[in-house]
Amino acid sequence: MKLLKKLFKDNSPYLIFLTLAEVLLSIICTMAFVYSDTLSYADSQIFNALGIEKLLESIYSSTWWALILLILTFIAILSITTIYLRKMDYLFIGTLLWGEMLILAINLNNSLLDNLSIMALFVPIIIINIIAFKEQKKKLEKPQKGPKNKASK
Repeated sequence: MKLLKKLFKDNSPYLIFLTLAEVLLSIICTMAFVYSDTLSYADSQIFNALGIEKLLESIYSSTWWALILLILTFIAILSITTIYLRKMDYLFIGTLLWGEMLILAINLNNSLLDNLSIMALFVPIIIINIIAFKEQKKKLEKPQKGPKNKASK
């Protein structure tokens, strides 16, 4: 319980929520890909209900699956690293990777409405990343309360 309190005290709640969501998304997308790759889409019972693989398949072509899964996993690892090492560089790189995912998703051959709906999916994620970045930066800049060093006076 102390570890959980320390986690919320030292880090932004936005960052913790974002990290949990990214880790879950990465795991679910990887499981959906593995499950739907071993079976045909018609045989897949669990992930047909979720529709994550259908969403990713409609956003990205099937040749991009490995790259998309790698980027999602890398984003999740960077968020965990941000919490553990308390360095903002990793969260910044994760935010840029979400931007890269948006760029990969936009297809000029699709209709404008399709591209706008893709942007409506990714823009909130990028905004939450920016908010988490700013909140975590505030948390890191706060001076820690503790015993003062008498030698510095």
